[in-house]
Amino acid sequence: MNSKKRFALKTRSAILVPRGYAIAFIIAFLTLILISTQLSNAQSLKQLPRFAGRYIAAISDGDFLASTYSDGKLPAPGVSDQLSILTLPLNGKQEALAPRIAQINASNSVTGAPYALALSPDSRTAFVVETLGAMPVGATRREQLPPGNQLVAINLSNPRHPTVCGRMAVAPKPETVHIHPDGDLLAISTQTPDKEIILIPVQNCQIAQPSEFSLQQLGIQSDPARFQNGLYVSQVQWHPSGRFLAINLDYRDEIAFYELQRNLQGNLQLIPWGRPVKVGKDPFTGQFTPDGRFYLSSNWGRNFGAEVKTLEQRIPETGGTVSVIQLAELNSSASQVQHRVVSTAIADNSPESLTISPDSSKVVTVNMRGTAFPTNSFRFTRQATLSLMTLDPTSGQLTKINDYPFEGILPESAAFDASGNFLVVAVYDYFTPKPEGGIEFWQVLEKPKPKLQRTGYVVDVGRGVHQVLVARS
Repeated sequence: MNSKKRFALKTRSAILVPRGYAIAFIIAFLTLILISTQLSNAQSLKQLPRFAGRYIAAISDGDFLASTYSDGKLPAPGVSDQLSILTLPLNGKQEALAPRIAQINASNSVTGAPYALALSPDSRTAFVVETLGAMPVGATRREQLPPGNQLVAINLSNPRHPTVCGRMAVAPKPETVHIHPDGDLLAISTQTPDKEIILIPVQNCQIAQPSEFSLQQLGIQSDPARFQNGLYVSQVQWHPSGRFLAINLDYRDEIAFYELQRNLQGNLQLIPWGRPVKVGKDPFTGQFTPDGRFYLSSNWGRNFGAEVKTLEQRIPETGGTVSVIQLAELNSSASQVQHRVVSTAIADNSPESLTISPDSSKVVTVNMRGTAFPTNSFRFTRQATLSLMTLDPTSGQLTKINDYPFEGILPESAAFDASGNFLVVAVYDYFTPKPEGGIEFWQVLEKPKPKLQRTGYVVDVGRGVHQVLVARS
């Protein structure tokens, strides 16, 4: 029996309250509990300045409502796509953070995976890709949004004063971007046939000419039995060593790995590193563990095909999964390279993305559940969830701890701070007028066993937040 329960029983047996004062006594007792709770929350908020890192970066899509997925209707004009920067450390009261949030227009789209933003290893430059262009004057429907083609570099040497410092037109509908650990090469995935992968040398804000690769050029052949012939890349990510690139082949339920080769003339090649690995259904996103031993895919489980015409048909009713791929030894000969799935865990419904702690021991999936559906749909839910899992660094065994519900619409992305003790979550919208869209702070507790705790601390950066990153240094 805990101390509060013991105290409650002792109070009830020791004090006789006259009938006329019973209500007053109850009110006073409840007030005491409320004050105690508020003090407890205040103590939790005092811990937030320990959120470790240089700044938090988030992108938001102003041209798309959460409801646009179901009804196709665009919002009224007037809200721009933005990159928001919150400098760290956090201190003071929540309302005092507003002057510390810097925002700059940066065209982006929620329609792709939540990896349209990348930060350079030195945290001094951000790169954003534009999947769909800005809403034309008079546009009212989703299909009126034009294809995007912009890659933008933003100088963050002073995070409180971001400035655009580079720009390039790339193949139409670029969806995800990731920067090489050396900071000198971008990998971009696009929806453009025969240009699904683009590699672009960069130096700070200087963007060089791209090298374009088709999936078929990389050994991925057309498969008429699959949606769009299976020739779609939902995400790209560099291995921590910089030697390899992971490619999520979403419509094939596979992850492919390639070795990067550069010759003396600077020409770039991608050479298959082992065979593609079959994982769960719809591996929309994924990440390497920081130690480079595993690649984890977040398998959303959506349905694709010409017969799928509504959101209810597209979004699954069952939980998604996370697959753990153990990678071959980095120095294995080509004939010995063999990657394999060593563990799978069930997340909650619609895990669009995941994040991995700096020490590779914890994994969190961001689960939209039924928040994407209109409120009159039988599939609608007010609560999304985060799923916490632990990862064995030796075996790759993934163990689910629990799901943690919270109210919010279309949360899609999360990131650990540099210490691994806190987590930020990008929430696209809320059911309340304020905040409109926000960066939520969660705490990672270790004892008596790992769990997540919502701090109640939300930074409002406007509607449409769909990716968040932490610059850790």
